Amino acid sequence: MSDERGRRRRDLEARERILSTTLRMLGALGYSRLSVGGIAQEAAVGKATIYRSWANKAALVLDAVRVQLPEVPVADIGDSKEEIVAVAETLAEIYGSPKVRLVLPALVSDAAADPELGQRLREELIEQRKKQSVVVLDRAVDRGVLPQDADISTVLDMWAGLMLFRSLFYGVSLDRQSVRNLVSATLASPPRTTSGDGPPAG
Repeated sequence: MSDERGRRRRDLEARERILSTTLRMLGALGYSRLSVGGIAQEAAVGKATIYRSWANKAALVLDAVRVQLPEVPVADIGDSKEEIVAVAETLAEIYGSPKVRLVLPALVSDAAADPELGQRLREELIEQRKKQSVVVLDRAVDRGVLPQDADISTVLDMWAGLMLFRSLFYGVSLDRQSVRNLVSATLASPPRTTSGDGPPAG
């Protein structure tokens, strides 16, 4: 048992060293110049050690970046607007992150030829945080802050589109005031699942 615990500890230490080395080299070299061989040499492990946990460079980089990104806050503080602002600020931080900006185009390109990578990219980088965001926006619907027919999924997709556009093409993330303006605009006129062309209520 002692030998088994020691092996697990060494494996965990090697994994952490590989991930931290990947992030450091990613920042120094960029995605295109990064290689599994270079990471293995710098982390003092064999390439086989890396390939036991990650199928390719893209999967390794996705893991290294993912663990650095914050979780979306879902706590109920009794104020839906502030809860939604906290969600939007976190998403702006994620999509505007230099690490995401550096690797996302390359990961999307690699995912076109690797369906498994594409699925992981959606599930681990996008869908997980979208589900967390939905919790907060659904609560706003329950409180009447957003209408019952608010299209929550479209709201989040619109936000992500704007944030990624600013990040990838202009190299900036949304500042705090821009995030608040975005939330205010969303609350004032959210996309709806119905046409909204019927007669006014009451």
